[in-house]
Amino acid sequence: MRLLWDVFQPSNSLFLLFALGAVLRFAGRRRIAAWLMSLSVAAFAAIMVLPVSNYLMLTLETRFPAPTLPGHVDGIITLGGPLNSHTTERWKRPQINGHAERLTEALTLSRRYPEATLLISGGHYDPDDRIPEAHIARDLLVELGHPPDHMLLEDKSRTTWENGALSREVARPRPGQVWVLVTSAFHMPRAVGVFRKLGWQVIPYPVDYLTDGTTSGPFVSVGYRLAQFDFVAREWMALIAYHLKGRTSALFPR
Repeated sequence: MRLLWDVFQPSNSLFLLFALGAVLRFAGRRRIAAWLMSLSVAAFAAIMVLPVSNYLMLTLETRFPAPTLPGHVDGIITLGGPLNSHTTERWKRPQINGHAERLTEALTLSRRYPEATLLISGGHYDPDDRIPEAHIARDLLVELGHPPDHMLLEDKSRTTWENGALSREVARPRPGQVWVLVTSAFHMPRAVGVFRKLGWQVIPYPVDYLTDGTTSGPFVSVGYRLAQFDFVAREWMALIAYHLKGRTSALFPR
């Protein structure tokens, strides 16, 4: 599935569509070639000029507003994604990417609720990774002062579904307990849908916002717009796929 996405993500698909049109043009199929090439160019132009990707991202990020947390919290769950296992192994120190707020906010909440258990969920998201992300996150948070005896690790997950299912096995939440779920705002709808499907009611705590809160957003570059569109399209496709597989409580949880 991941290989198919790498090949047929929107930017690659549009390029392949244009290339197919060029081949058909040389083969004498000028009418269909012109149609395919015009379609790919128009789609590229729309992605590059119009704030389509920003609108799609903002729709995800605003689905769950920042909550007012209760006075007591039993546990905090933070999902994997902010660390790079492969480069961490290479350079022998934790390598954090642009989603680092999943960890920093989890640490902040842990200090706000010192009696709460912090559950770090993250295994091998890349088949080449040899160090589970949860292990890297644990070592980093301990260095930053988090007590190791208030920490649980889920280090086998490879997907959001496994984040939820395996975390539930590790945490064994009891009825009436209050658990807070920390993940990127764009990822929160799918994550909440998974936890609800598993019967685990959590308080969504979105972090790591990638938009400025407007539908237009700043124009950085053509390459950035294309990359952002690929990124957000992947999350929308994952929402649809999870719903079709019965892995979320709704197509677009709210």
